[in-house]
Amino acid sequence: MADADSPAHSPHSHHDNPGPWGQLWRTSEKYGLHEVVVVVLSFLVYFVIRGSVVSRVGDAIVRGFDVIHLEQRLGFYWELTMQGWIIDHYWLIKIMNWIYFWGHMPLIIVFAVWLWVWHRRTYILMRNAFLASGAIGVVIYWLFPVAPPRLIPFGGFTDTMAVFDKLGYDAQETKAFVNEFASVPSLHFGWSMLIGLAVFWVGRQWWLKAFGLVWPVAMFFSVIMTGNHFIFDTITGAIVCLIGLWIAWEIDRWWPRARTWAKERWSARDPVRANQESPAPP
Repeated sequence: MADADSPAHSPHSHHDNPGPWGQLWRTSEKYGLHEVVVVVLSFLVYFVIRGSVVSRVGDAIVRGFDVIHLEQRLGFYWELTMQGWIIDHYWLIKIMNWIYFWGHMPLIIVFAVWLWVWHRRTYILMRNAFLASGAIGVVIYWLFPVAPPRLIPFGGFTDTMAVFDKLGYDAQETKAFVNEFASVPSLHFGWSMLIGLAVFWVGRQWWLKAFGLVWPVAMFFSVIMTGNHFIFDTITGAIVCLIGLWIAWEIDRWWPRARTWAKERWSARDPVRANQESPAPP
């Protein structure tokens, strides 16, 4: 049964006479239609960014070497060693590949639906955190494309997705869901961290809280051991996503004030419509 975080307890459910535009918004909100629009627009933006860095292979590879040199100087260039832990164990490779592929967009979709149905307020917070961190991420991808370990020439890394799971890997590469040079920041890890935080926060059962703790750790090892990210990438991914979460918190904090201000301005211009319901928070 839905808790106080769910749409059943929405403060907007008791308003009457919303007007045609308010009714349209209400219907869209009820069935999540405007959420679909947000997702589609986000992917369109991603497609544009992806296309703009495809021809910058040289820049991306040079920056990949720069990441290696930085990690060597800081003393945590452990990626080859970590991949070596699984490279001779077929089923460990399969597990890491499975986590990497199915634990990203497929899990995000399941996670979003779960929050939308049962924890609507947390859904809104997480949606804004994902969008904010994604916006920061694509700007960085466009400005500073970085090649992942698997594309570093003579780096010694094995592309486990390509070698052991050709179908799964091709499914990503033939669609525009993967930007080969979107290595820094690792939103693959950062978004998994946000999922873990949210599930741990709202989950009531012990196994949900355990999942919230374990999942980001599993994704960390997966993105490294599959040759898709450096440790540096996961650090920057975590930072970007925490910034995105902070932005989402600020939106959640300031939105009621902005909504009240807008309603007062609207009231001064049209007193009749002032009493009608305005849209829910973004």
